[in-house]
Amino acid sequence: MQEESKHIDLLIARYITGEASEAEKQELNQWMEQNQTNRKYFEGIFFADKQAVASHRIEKVNADLAWQKVHLQMKAGQTSTALPQKKAATILPLWIRVAAILVIISGLAIFFYNLRNNTPIKYTAVAAVATDSILNYTLTDSSLVTLNQQSQIACASGYGKKERRVKLTGEAFFSVKHNAEKPFIVESSGTFIKVTGTSFNIKGNDPDSLVEVYVKTGSVLFFTAENEGISLVAGETGVFNKNKGTFIKTKEADSNVTAYTNRVFVFYHTTLNEVFRQLNKVYGVTIVPANTQLGLCTITVSFNDDEIETILNIIAETLNLTYRSDGQNKYTFEGQACNADEKKP
Repeated sequence: MQEESKHIDLLIARYITGEASEAEKQELNQWMEQNQTNRKYFEGIFFADKQAVASHRIEKVNADLAWQKVHLQMKAGQTSTALPQKKAATILPLWIRVAAILVIISGLAIFFYNLRNNTPIKYTAVAAVATDSILNYTLTDSSLVTLNQQSQIACASGYGKKERRVKLTGEAFFSVKHNAEKPFIVESSGTFIKVTGTSFNIKGNDPDSLVEVYVKTGSVLFFTAENEGISLVAGETGVFNKNKGTFIKTKEADSNVTAYTNRVFVFYHTTLNEVFRQLNKVYGVTIVPANTQLGLCTITVSFNDDEIETILNIIAETLNLTYRSDGQNKYTFEGQACNADEKKP
């Protein structure tokens, strides 16, 4: 049995590096068609290899220049969008890729064996807890975690020895330190998110029937013990329905899903109702329109870690509105409702 396992691992490594013959490809396909466990094992290695050889870049935003540009666009009633150019991927030498793939195979063999056999994972005491405020936490491998309010993480015993596993309750943004030899695995509401080095957001509150994963950079595998799940790359969002046991993915991600980590918002033809909802959640305030029609008006604007008073003034100035405060962090916007053509289509 052990010899057969080694043979399959070699076939997978040869397939990924482009060295497999037609006969070997056919043998590998036949092996994967035997059951879902085999196919999941292969796909885990394949997508981990794709993530390992890809090169990603995070664009930095100049807050002052961005604010000035947006402010001028609001005055002129215009918007413009510039898309960052993709950086070309760097392909590693063949022998390095083969060695890396064999390391990945070794690690995944242990992981999937434990998963299939329901081997219990022991978690140590809770590592970090965020109650009424957002918490930034650094794990022992220098991976960064931003916990949203009412969220917590616990690390598995032996964290960092063969793998890096944590359990999340609530919502958090992860910026994972790359280490192909020690995969990073997040358990959240009965699902698993596996990476080697990337950044992503997980929203998996227990009372909810959905677990949502948004990938900012890199790629991840998103699955359960019973479902092989899906692969996600940068810009994609995956949603698992716990009631139906199904996965879906989309590229139409909410641009503000990680706003709680940096207070960066981008609104494009967004209703005031939705703008207020997102601001209320992140800033811990209550902003409401004075009437139903006012809440349907739309605005196009962005904010980069601005104070709430600055944001309120920009919204008021842009739509020619006023607002009043009750002194208890509640703000009410007043003014004439927007024209019909200003409402969200």
